[in-house]
Amino acid sequence: MSAPRFRTIATLIALSGVVSSCLGAGSGSEPLSLTNVGRIPGIGSTGGAVVVDGVQATLANLSGPVLGSVATGNRVIVIGDSILAGTASRYGGAMCAQLVPLGWRVAVEAEAGQMTGFGRTVLRDRIYEGWDAAVVFLGTNYSGSTTLYEKDLTAIVSSLAPRPTLLLTATLYRPAMQDVNGVIRLIASRYSNVSVLDWGTTSVQTGVLSKDKIHPTDVGRKVLVSSVAAAMGPAPTGPGSCLASKYTDDSLVTGGVMPSTSIAGETVTTDPASSDTTISNATVPVVTTSTVPVTPTTVG
Repeated sequence: MSAPRFRTIATLIALSGVVSSCLGAGSGSEPLSLTNVGRIPGIGSTGGAVVVDGVQATLANLSGPVLGSVATGNRVIVIGDSILAGTASRYGGAMCAQLVPLGWRVAVEAEAGQMTGFGRTVLRDRIYEGWDAAVVFLGTNYSGSTTLYEKDLTAIVSSLAPRPTLLLTATLYRPAMQDVNGVIRLIASRYSNVSVLDWGTTSVQTGVLSKDKIHPTDVGRKVLVSSVAAAMGPAPTGPGSCLASKYTDDSLVTGGVMPSTSIAGETVTTDPASSDTTISNATVPVVTTSTVPVTPTTVG
């Protein structure tokens, strides 16, 4: 299979909420100022540079096709650890807030502290539910074995093929994460249905990550979901909706790394009569989670 083509994300998605911290400038070109919160402002030609509430940031670069351009339907499953769990409905629904307006029906299956094998568990449970695309961000809790990581990630990608699949590179909080990202790019070169979103590089911008250099800040989370939304692009069909998650146990990680509140201006409510969730602009409640002691090797 041929290696994916390299391109920079051009679709820029509006970020919701108020940005209260500063990010470093991410592009020498004139950035696009986003004023229509929650709406798609159009196609930019700024190399991924955006300004949100006066703050400049750069979205992650994409290697491979925008998923919406090659998908045959609008059902997407998002699989990950604490980094993507923080975008789920139980923490304000940041991922759905960006993808649903693009016409995607989104299920976020992400739990804090999970390793790559978690993705295989999720897919054994849900692979037959008619997914048209997938987003996978697993590798933060790397065991140190490239052989095992490659085996698990290959199994995930293979089970998803030929569905368009987006893999995210990991934050470089320790040298071994270079090995993780090397495996991600190697696997992408073997599967023509895989695109790679370079979150590892984008996350080094000032203000994107918290003090642990792993988990995104509130601002970083907005950059993350907007980067994913740009990589997904508009779904080939619609309308979009936020689907219920089956995996919601974040007890493996403590220390306040998960979001303590929902994103300002968004409420996520689930219709008890269906598995869909709707998102509206409103004041949101504080979301709290219980905690248990964490194992030393589990960080995200």
